[in-house]
Amino acid sequence: MAGIILLSYLVIFFIVAPHNRLIRLPLVYFLILVTLLASLWRWALTLLLTRGVLRQRALIVGAGWAGRTIARLLRAQVSPEFEVLGFIDDDEAKLGTNVEDLPVLGRGDDLLSVAHRVGADTIIYAITHQLSGPMFRTLLDCQAAGLAVVRMPALYEALTGRVPIEHVRGEWLLPDAIEGGQTSLFYRLIVRLMDLMFALLAGVVLVVLGPLIALLIKLDSPGPVFYRQVRSGRGGVPFELVKFRSMRADAEATTGARWATEDDPRITRVGRWLRRTRLDELPQVLNILHGDIHLIGPRPERPEFIAQLEREIPFYRARLAVRPGLTGWAQVKYRYGSTVEDARIKLEYDLYYIKHRSLGLDLQILMQTIGVMLALKGT
Repeated sequence: MAGIILLSYLVIFFIVAPHNRLIRLPLVYFLILVTLLASLWRWALTLLLTRGVLRQRALIVGAGWAGRTIARLLRAQVSPEFEVLGFIDDDEAKLGTNVEDLPVLGRGDDLLSVAHRVGADTIIYAITHQLSGPMFRTLLDCQAAGLAVVRMPALYEALTGRVPIEHVRGEWLLPDAIEGGQTSLFYRLIVRLMDLMFALLAGVVLVVLGPLIALLIKLDSPGPVFYRQVRSGRGGVPFELVKFRSMRADAEATTGARWATEDDPRITRVGRWLRRTRLDELPQVLNILHGDIHLIGPRPERPEFIAQLEREIPFYRARLAVRPGLTGWAQVKYRYGSTVEDARIKLEYDLYYIKHRSLGLDLQILMQTIGVMLALKGT
């Protein structure tokens, strides 16, 4: 709802009444007030968390991969919302030992009594196998006793903006990814409207700056101005992506498909500037108009890389459930990746977007993309 209200204000501000002060001024005051209140709230919340006033005392059920991951994540927070007291695990070999420097305090049957003994008020269950009947009843007993019960994947998503693909079973992820690809007609219409509005604005910039960029590319290195490359769209359907060329014309003549790196010697001098400002992506306005990509969505990847990453990363193909985009959640939250591990982390961000995509999240991505461009942090 907040995203719809903000979008309405922006439409009024720039289109309906660009010269009407009576309409424009309330928006300015509104944005200033929201910014001040948000800053005050963050300061107060950080202060309270730092002093432990709002900190939750948590037990983690499961000392396996999922439990260890969430424990490390919670303890690494600058202003931790949780104080992790220890683990509960049915593995006899772990009882009485330390995992991630935290004690294993008991078995699943002991959960409620241990929680009362150590003063826990939150249970985080990080069990990746099928939840047993007795454990399910124990968690219900904890809820009835007033303890908060939190799923590890949900907490991981809230803290990182990522889906924990390495630590959960496919049944936890795939329904969300599939359902995330199915959105309301209203949302699809707004997304298409945003695409067309951006294409109009970017088209004007392309007409104005395009000749200058083309001249600089030609003066800097031999080869064509535009670079065309096959990418995979929704469902893996191939399409031809268009960009300003930022590398040597023979960049992959001898090596074949290869990831670009931060200081890649194949990138030209003008190309490095184009990548930092993301102006190399301006011609993709043609792909947006054609419907190959949206303004916002997962990065369109090359089929060669998808084939490789599908073999090495679980659920990698799930990111093809939606149409790719010019910018996206992974692009604004994580640096340019050139390794399989980078691709795995970016996949977690992409799946979070697929699961939670909304107008509000799209606007957040748009604002952060503008920040990346102004800071010249593009790659």
